[in-house]
Amino acid sequence: MSRQPMNNLPSSPRPPGAFRWTPRQITLASLLVLAVLLCWLPAFQTMADRYVDDGLQRSLLSFATARALHSVVSVLQGTELAVQPMGVGLTLTLGQVLAPISDLVAQFADWMLWASIAFGLQKLLLSMGGSYGVTGLLSLIALAWLLLRWRQQAVPTWLSRLLVVLLFTRLVMPVTIIGSEALFQHFIAQTYQENQIATEGAVGQLQQFDVRAPAKAPAADAATPTPPASPAVAPSSSLWERFKLWGQQAQQSASQAASGVQDLVRNPGDALRDKLGELQQQLDQQVERLVTLMVVFALQTLVIPLVLVWALLQLCKGLLAGPRQPVAKS
Repeated sequence: MSRQPMNNLPSSPRPPGAFRWTPRQITLASLLVLAVLLCWLPAFQTMADRYVDDGLQRSLLSFATARALHSVVSVLQGTELAVQPMGVGLTLTLGQVLAPISDLVAQFADWMLWASIAFGLQKLLLSMGGSYGVTGLLSLIALAWLLLRWRQQAVPTWLSRLLVVLLFTRLVMPVTIIGSEALFQHFIAQTYQENQIATEGAVGQLQQFDVRAPAKAPAADAATPTPPASPAVAPSSSLWERFKLWGQQAQQSASQAASGVQDLVRNPGDALRDKLGELQQQLDQQVERLVTLMVVFALQTLVIPLVLVWALLQLCKGLLAGPRQPVAKS
């Protein structure tokens, strides 16, 4: 009876759920190792801490500028303009004129406050996620996951999900903070600095702005020139010459009175109109600056972090996707 050679014995069947290493699995395992090593790198955490502090300082500075601007606009809103043409008192206020810009500044201040809260929350989550307990637990779970893959054994679903949760918790804050700060410095830092400096300068200009000075009516002696002395009427003049001379004097007096009234009414109004036009121009420019700053902080605290969080989540979810089972042929 012939014996069958040992090397011709059929190999033992692979355990259910086992799989072969594929280039995709090798790439995911390499990325996992790099992610764990990055979590233990002190410079990675330090960089994220510095960037979130820089963002918090910028938002607080803009918030303080917004509050100062709102205070100045509120003072201007309560300014009363007293104009007294021909002794008739007229009082005007700037409350309705400055109401839109006041509302915009208040909304901008609220937005800067929420941006500061967002940066503070990022700093808190960064500190919690970067603790040694989370990093150590992530390292142990990653090591167990890699050992099961190395032995070509099926990885439990709960282990993969726990790995994704820990990896996302540990990396979401540093990655989003560093990524958003890098995009901010590369694309919108100059825009922020220009508008922030211009806003601070506008606050100083508005603090020195005095809209009441041009509204004062000029003094009577300065506005109305002293009429020239009327020529003496000769006693020997005829009655017709006297009436003619009186008519000329009355016409000259009426013309001077009308000119004086026109100066009293027109000059303060023109000066006031010019001053209000200058104020309106400054406020129109400030509206554009405030809207630009709101867009800048919306990008840094909302849009860019959400995009980075979504990208990181999709990368981490790749660990959950197991190998594709080949379709059984009939």
